[in-house]
Amino acid sequence: MTKSKAKQAAAIKAAEAAAIETKAIEAATKECFVNGNKVTVTLFTAALQKRNVVTRHQLKRIVRTSDYLTLENNETMVVLTRSILTANTVHPPHPPPQNMGTKSLQDTAALPSVVNPIAPQVTNVTQSAALPVVHLAGCKVTNATRSVPPLTVDCDTMAIVHILGDIATGHLNLEDTAVTDVFLDVGSNLSVKINGECVQLDKVIAHSDVSAILEKLPGGGPDFSQCNRVIFGQTLHRLAAVTYDGSIMGITIRVGRSVSGLLPVFEGLVEQKNVLLCGPPNVGKTTTLREICKYLSRGKCLCLIDTSGEVCGETGNRGHIVGTSRVFRPVNPAKQYVTLLDCVRNHSPDVIAIDELNTKDEVEVCQTIALRSIQMVASVHGNIQDLVFNPMLNKALGGSTQALVSDRVAIDGRKVVMQRTTRPIFDVVINITRTSHGLEYSFIEDVANNVSRIMQGKPIHIRRRRMVGEELLEFKEEVLYPCE
Repeated sequence: MTKSKAKQAAAIKAAEAAAIETKAIEAATKECFVNGNKVTVTLFTAALQKRNVVTRHQLKRIVRTSDYLTLENNETMVVLTRSILTANTVHPPHPPPQNMGTKSLQDTAALPSVVNPIAPQVTNVTQSAALPVVHLAGCKVTNATRSVPPLTVDCDTMAIVHILGDIATGHLNLEDTAVTDVFLDVGSNLSVKINGECVQLDKVIAHSDVSAILEKLPGGGPDFSQCNRVIFGQTLHRLAAVTYDGSIMGITIRVGRSVSGLLPVFEGLVEQKNVLLCGPPNVGKTTTLREICKYLSRGKCLCLIDTSGEVCGETGNRGHIVGTSRVFRPVNPAKQYVTLLDCVRNHSPDVIAIDELNTKDEVEVCQTIALRSIQMVASVHGNIQDLVFNPMLNKALGGSTQALVSDRVAIDGRKVVMQRTTRPIFDVVINITRTSHGLEYSFIEDVANNVSRIMQGKPIHIRRRRMVGEELLEFKEEVLYPCE
């Protein structure tokens, strides 16, 4: 009798483990197969391992036991054979087939289930290398979806071809939207950044190549005396020089693209609020700022500080880029805070927008502007955690100071804790990250409370939005940023 009970308990335990593994495999499938029905074995294995699925010598079994996956190309690619498992079908119009058994999905847009309910951490469905390790708290994740028009992406590739000549036509695929930067260094191979990874090409850059490029720039050549940036082309490509001992020895070109259709991402969350855009370089902060300016300038006086010309380019027709925004360019880029004050004093703004907060002076001026009931929109490099612990810029989120607390309120035994010194300037922080599914926008509202929670090492509440095809996916969840 005892052996019979032991066998029964073992069978139940095995069934539970199989059910957990099945759910983890489904979650990994939803994460990987968003933009197509094929992914590499490496990518799929990593998604499984994040969910504690043992993959060593087990991948063939995992694929074979499922009825929606198969291996191809000498077992280097995993292929999805059932479209019902893709994240594009958030609310399937028909119930899943009966033969799927325990492998049916409750909601294909949902983030992965907790593999081990006892564990205090849950792995996020998409993690970006730009962010520190972010853990979901053990709470229920809610989600929603709605149909939206697809994004329209335009790139003035001919402007780059004109500047680079044979280098562009013979070595670059500028139609690939994954190409974000082009690097040309004298004596080194031409390289491009594709999906965040630098790829070396078989063209060695010479001094003559760099000189020819500089001669073709608008205005007959660059003036790097104040700002090491030149903007060219209809979609606002950016060129910067690499200098060595006073000589230009290389060039960096940021490929500019205009994106239309982002309005549904931030609609309903930025009206009448001070908004801060955060994220690593080249993640789309300036592009998002353009769309927000175009939206908020409807019926309002919006003054945009475009120090480098990267937001809307040179003088001319800006309506299709930033709507009716009035554009200001500081004479001295190092003192753009002076132009901010001028806008407040002399130009009756309802909204002021600035691309890239860089100095403590600029943050203090933004605080002055916010106290005058003028809406502020700004961008800054780094994520919200970086900003909280940045002594130069953290006043934008309420500043910080160390305080001695009693044993009753000590955090993890620490009696010296960080606290905010004042109210944050911004009401909403939008963290932009690049994931395997594209750009993801994390909205942190109730900034004062959430910043305090980051300082205390507690999870914060966020709202994630991501556009997939013609659908806008939204997730509400909690994340934990490691406290420094």
